[in-house]
Amino acid sequence: MENIENKEEEFQQQKHSIADSKLSEVETLKLIHELEVHQIELEVQKEELILAKEQAEMATQKYAELYDFAPSGYFTLTNSGKITQLNLTGSQLFQKERSKVINSQFGFFVSDDTKPIFNEFLDTVFNTNLKGSCEVKLLLENNFTINVYLTAVLSENRKEALITTVDITQLKLTESALRESEERYRELLNNLDVGIILYDKDASILFSNPKASKLIGLSKDQMKGKQILNPVWKFINEDNKPLVPESYPVNEILNNKKPIKNFIIGIKKNKNASTKWLLINGFPVFNNSGEIAEVVISFIEITALKKLEIELTKAKEQAEAANRAKSSFLTNMSHEIRTPLNGIVGFTDLLMKTNLDTNQTEYMNTVHESATILIEIINNILDFSKIESGKFELNIEEVNLFELIHHVIDIFKYHADLNKIALILNIDATVPNYVLVDSIRLKQILVNLIGNALKFTKEGYVKLNISNTVSLENENQCHLKFSVKDTGIGIKEENQEKIFHSFMQEDSSITRKFGGTGLGLTITNQLLALMNSKLELNSHYGEGSEFFFTVELEKSNHEYDSKDLDNNVEKEENISSIGNFSNKKILVVEDNKINMLLVKTLLKSILPGSTVLEASDGKKAIKLYKKENLDLILMDIQMPHKNGYEATVEIKQLKKYNNIPIIALTAGIMLGEKEKCLESGMDDYVCKPILRSSLEKVLFKWLK
Repeated sequence: MENIENKEEEFQQQKHSIADSKLSEVETLKLIHELEVHQIELEVQKEELILAKEQAEMATQKYAELYDFAPSGYFTLTNSGKITQLNLTGSQLFQKERSKVINSQFGFFVSDDTKPIFNEFLDTVFNTNLKGSCEVKLLLENNFTINVYLTAVLSENRKEALITTVDITQLKLTESALRESEERYRELLNNLDVGIILYDKDASILFSNPKASKLIGLSKDQMKGKQILNPVWKFINEDNKPLVPESYPVNEILNNKKPIKNFIIGIKKNKNASTKWLLINGFPVFNNSGEIAEVVISFIEITALKKLEIELTKAKEQAEAANRAKSSFLTNMSHEIRTPLNGIVGFTDLLMKTNLDTNQTEYMNTVHESATILIEIINNILDFSKIESGKFELNIEEVNLFELIHHVIDIFKYHADLNKIALILNIDATVPNYVLVDSIRLKQILVNLIGNALKFTKEGYVKLNISNTVSLENENQCHLKFSVKDTGIGIKEENQEKIFHSFMQEDSSITRKFGGTGLGLTITNQLLALMNSKLELNSHYGEGSEFFFTVELEKSNHEYDSKDLDNNVEKEENISSIGNFSNKKILVVEDNKINMLLVKTLLKSILPGSTVLEASDGKKAIKLYKKENLDLILMDIQMPHKNGYEATVEIKQLKKYNNIPIIALTAGIMLGEKEKCLESGMDDYVCKPILRSSLEKVLFKWLK
């Protein structure tokens, strides 16, 4: 600016000198023109300089504001720590006016505990060419303390230090809170009674808590960095087989990127060490890219529970073995008891059809009734065993309900008349004639209830009442209520629940006085449970009892046809004329001499012209089959050397086999025994004790 003023002064002098000098007019005009152009240039330069000055002043103002209002405090200190300059933010950090801070000592505001750090920081800055930094506390008015972070560099003249000050109070509070949180959770992890292991994405161990070290048997330092695939330990399955590496919990999480829950694994550190069983849970930790960064595994020891489970499994297997042994025992006992019973019932039945006097008939009736009662007891025990083991199934079929009920009443009619007890049957008109039900089991239930009622009734009546409540939901369904009411001795209220328990009766005197196993009502109730029903009781001691139940049954669309009657007549005629099948050769395979004699006697009675051959075991039966041209074989099941199943299979595999029927003579009624007879190749079966009518039906069926 000063240069422009000098040039303008010089221009004025030249202008005066031109006026004084004696130049030609042309030269004068030329010189004046040059001077005017020069004057214009000078004025333009002057304007540019004025604009530049204004911009410089604006920039200075701008940077002054930036200096003052910067988020950090800026201080200029001498080597003694005196403040020569500071920005507005710096004065605000000290909570004082700027004028009151200038020329004061910076160290005056530093807390006593961090003042040595500040002094060392200041010495380092002035005595080295390195940048310095430190953290100190500033003590303000009212003992208010803030944390600041100082950085410093020397000025160009190296006589002053330029200090930047940042308030890190909030950051320190956050760090402190984070540190406390980490310490709290570390303490929690260290005191948890659960093993915690943190795995890296390469399945190496980053962290483990003390419980994890204790459970695995390695120190924290020994575990850190170890890979999951390590010879130190061996993982096994619940079946004690080695666990393949890809099925390791950590590997499963890494491969599937999903948590695992309640994973049971065994761990062994060497061959001789005992197995520790662990219950494991785990989950992946993902980074911002959605990739697995870490895997967290938690586990507890369940060795004691596992041992208990193994013991329970063994106990269960032993119980199942005992149950199978019981079933086998009952099957064998059924056979052993029914074998002599077969002779008793069979020969009693034959003997009663001969000419006997009155006393002999009475005695034989008693023997026959006793044998029948014994069979009933055996059946009850076997039925109870089947139901108890859960191997009992209902056989649902179309049943003529009226015919079944009248058959049940006929069974007890003679006994009721003999004891002068009125046996009353009442069937509502709404009860359907044909229903779908297991006829054998429904009959068994009613026989049990009516038999009990007659047993405990000395006078009065026993009434069977059947009513129907039509289902509103389905017109093809019916709700039948069966009620058996008597005027017997009744049951005391405190004993009414007891009578439904296995092998129990109202009191011990009942057993001595009336007999029975105490299973009848239990089996009845269990059979009803299979039909989604239950037995209920109304009883008053000394007045009588009423047992009743309701079953939901499906009606049958059976249409009554006169052919039904014709077929029955035809069957009766055919059975009565079975004697026409003469000259038949029949092989009886039976190891019991009494049963052999009974079957032979029945065969001679039913088929007078037949030839009966005998074999005492399966081997002899096979030899006779090869030698003789037979028409039918009656095969016992349990025999020495070769049983009935084995003999049947071997006969049917012979080249000479000509499809003759093989009929089983079975004394067992356990579940599956009849099916086993048919599966072994037998064509039919006759249950012991063998009755003439049962044998006649089978012979007619297979010899016709």
